[in-house]
Amino acid sequence: MQRFGVFSTQSWYLNLSPWQRDLVRIGLELYAREERMKSGYDDYSYVVFPIAKAYEGFLKQYFYDLGFIDYMTYSDRRFRIGRVLNPDVSPSRQDEFWMYGRLAQMCGAGLARGLWDVWLQCRNQVFHYYPDNQRKLTLSEASNYIEMLASAMEQAYQCQTKNT
Repeated sequence: MQRFGVFSTQSWYLNLSPWQRDLVRIGLELYAREERMKSGYDDYSYVVFPIAKAYEGFLKQYFYDLGFIDYMTYSDRRFRIGRVLNPDVSPSRQDEFWMYGRLAQMCGAGLARGLWDVWLQCRNQVFHYYPDNQRKLTLSEASNYIEMLASAMEQAYQCQTKNT
């Protein structure tokens, strides 16, 4: 947990909602507990879950703060990050809710792709069950995913600060 202690001073963290900060805190506490206890579980995905959930909230708020979506869309339960940030959406489905292109134009293709890759790896592939792919995270991998999520939010926040 020591290496994650600086999160509480980083700009992306300070701009999270109280609920999102609680999710990050819970994930970090789970990580610290498992690091101390050395439980020896086969899968530590549950350590990443709360922070991945905070990342989803961060991205929704990010798109709202950038003016890419209005409050109705931000609040809509059907608004899906996995669709609006997906770079592989066919051109015929790239409507006003497709954020990837707008984000790439504003912050660069590297950041847009990076946010998507982190979403895919640290959220979707951790959350979803695939019978043919029994993906399990070691505690070390969970730690790396936490770092990836934090780094993605920091980079996004820096772009936002530069462009607003």
